[in-house]
Amino acid sequence: MKHPLLALACLSLSATQALASNEFSASVLAQSEARQASHGNPLGLGDSEHHFQQADLRWQVDGPWQQALRGSVSARHDHDDSTRLQVNELTLESPLAGGFLTAGKKIMSWDVGYAFRPLDVVQQEDRRALNPATLQGIPMLAQEAFDEDHALTMVLSNPGRGKAAQPRDDEALAMRLYRHRGERDEYAVLRVSQRNGLEAGASFSHVLNEGTELHASLLWQQKHEEWRQQRWLAAGRGGKALAGFTWTTENQFSLIGEAWLDRSVASPQQRNVFLRAAQNWDNFDLAADVLWQPASQSKVGTISASWKQGPWLFSASLRQYHGMAGILTHRLAIASIQRSF
Repeated sequence: MKHPLLALACLSLSATQALASNEFSASVLAQSEARQASHGNPLGLGDSEHHFQQADLRWQVDGPWQQALRGSVSARHDHDDSTRLQVNELTLESPLAGGFLTAGKKIMSWDVGYAFRPLDVVQQEDRRALNPATLQGIPMLAQEAFDEDHALTMVLSNPGRGKAAQPRDDEALAMRLYRHRGERDEYAVLRVSQRNGLEAGASFSHVLNEGTELHASLLWQQKHEEWRQQRWLAAGRGGKALAGFTWTTENQFSLIGEAWLDRSVASPQQRNVFLRAAQNWDNFDLAADVLWQPASQSKVGTISASWKQGPWLFSASLRQYHGMAGILTHRLAIASIQRSF
């Protein structure tokens, strides 16, 4: 079959029949993107449009002795007729030593932030991307043990790769300790890799009342690299810090505010302030946010809306870039339609 969506639809039908007693879900996404380039951008890029269709299939098969096989795949067809089949997650979980051993490719996020997440030392994804594509997991071996108030996770990510072309693909050994105390969740993280040496961090999320939550993260790096001159260059010790809050009313209005410092990026982009306001009316959501970089006076503003009706989800977003943030792209608009099964 030449069309990936048709191939995945057939796979979904087969999976539905075979996994009748297990968990199964699928979705189809059609998205259109329009990008307006800034005048006089250094690469001479012009305005562009991009369209793609994507189908996602997620499943879980429960085996004997409490074992489970979980997976997620995406089939994508772009406007230039290119096609791609991608495995986002594929793991085998088995009980071991009072917890569970996981082997395979898995999405593993560790931090408490929203716009910025210093303690996502395993996953390392762009959480403010307008594109709603499914996150890609990391190849790993992981051991997780937990009780009602504690959890310990040990992860060997990207085994055998050493220092890769991108930090996300580096081989690393990481550990996270979680503790629940009253209204507070607390985390401690350690990671060792060839690129960053030793990394140590901590975070918390504290619920003050029914509508207000505070959170913060801090990560120290023995060494780090910055993306300069089209490659990663050593830049000595590094660190990342985040402080933020969420506030939600009974009328489903919410605010998120965060400020952070990131020593792993260029100087004008290291300090950031983020504010997001959102309102929900049953099946309709409207949100607006702004990201401000004081050092460069750059601002990135976003307005988004979504409407859910049964299995259908319609969404649209408009992002505007000002200052240094808009040196390549002036405006970005995305509209999408998604159908879940």
